[in-house]
Amino acid sequence: MSPVGGLHDIGVNTPMVRAPWDHLRLLTSHRFLMSNLVRREVRGRFKNASLGYAWTVIEPAMLAVVYYFLFSLLSGNDDILYAVWVLIGVIVWSCFGKTLQATVGSLTRNASMIHLVHFPRAIFPLTSTVSNIILSLLSSLVVLPLLVVFDVSVTWRLVFVPLAIGLAAAQAIGLGMLLAPFNCVQQDVEHMVRFIVRAGFFLSPVMWTWEMAVERGGLYADIILINPMVLPITLARHGFEGTPLDMGPEALVFCFAWTVVMWVIGSMVFASKERGAVKHL
Repeated sequence: MSPVGGLHDIGVNTPMVRAPWDHLRLLTSHRFLMSNLVRREVRGRFKNASLGYAWTVIEPAMLAVVYYFLFSLLSGNDDILYAVWVLIGVIVWSCFGKTLQATVGSLTRNASMIHLVHFPRAIFPLTSTVSNIILSLLSSLVVLPLLVVFDVSVTWRLVFVPLAIGLAAAQAIGLGMLLAPFNCVQQDVEHMVRFIVRAGFFLSPVMWTWEMAVERGGLYADIILINPMVLPITLARHGFEGTPLDMGPEALVFCFAWTVVMWVIGSMVFASKERGAVKHL
């Protein structure tokens, strides 16, 4: 117990070994705070925008149209559903990219709040992740009318879509929490992540599909398939299409194992570094 009037640390450090579990518990133990921060972040995205939440549908649709015309002209792809597959790829990849960038900058972006009041700082990356999952789910609604237009039957496999979006966000938050403390010290990290997101867009099956890579084969295709984002994007496409996922079990094991490992490492690094890192804010 500190003497009356003495200085003492506020809060308790989360032990590294318990960090992955303790950070997940924040979703329920601080659900009131989480819900308010998520609401603030979601509303803040569309503040002073006349179309409001409609932008969650308009933005991916416009991007998909641009990418579709650009790459269909270059590749000569005559698949009538190619535009739909591009749109789904854009939505899932955007969830990953926006979550990763928001998580990496979660401490620097909330510096004023961190200096004013103490609560578990892991709430900031968790809030960004939940917000992006919600917005991505809203964006995915734009695909449903297209399925009707192209006469694609909606099946129970539609549940794969939120699973794929959640998996993409889970991959992003693990890597983001790993890098967030270092971004407080040197914000070159944020610029590097922005480049990674842009480059990863073309290395991930956004403009192409897993089936295209398998058909072409070769060493290049094998290397591309190591990308853990192949599964979430492909899973979402098969969810909308209503067809079974024909990827081997090794691909599923690799993706889920990568996600868990990144979450464990990211949480542990965040727990051990964030207290010292925020001193640089």
